[in-house]
Amino acid sequence: MDEPDSKGRPSTMSPVTLLGVGATFGLLVGLGVFAGVLADKAAGTSPLLALLGTLVGIVLGGAAAYVVIRPYTRSSTAKPAPARPDDDVRSDTR
Repeated sequence: MDEPDSKGRPSTMSPVTLLGVGATFGLLVGLGVFAGVLADKAAGTSPLLALLGTLVGIVLGGAAAYVVIRPYTRSSTAKPAPARPDDDVRSDTR
């Protein structure tokens, strides 16, 4: 595994981590569908609860993927790099 960067974040994501993200997402969607189908059979509302269970599984899978992938991304609170003097686009030259 690669060394963490200066902020303690892992520098690259391993294939095992990516497989885990995909498996977790698939499992949560599958569980949502399964629970929705069971609830539909009990309530007689087919396919309403199965679709709702699918949606809940997708949302939970996305949230789980976000939690795992977030440490590998840049911080949203990072300050922009300072501009170089030659990057000045103001047209105040005469």
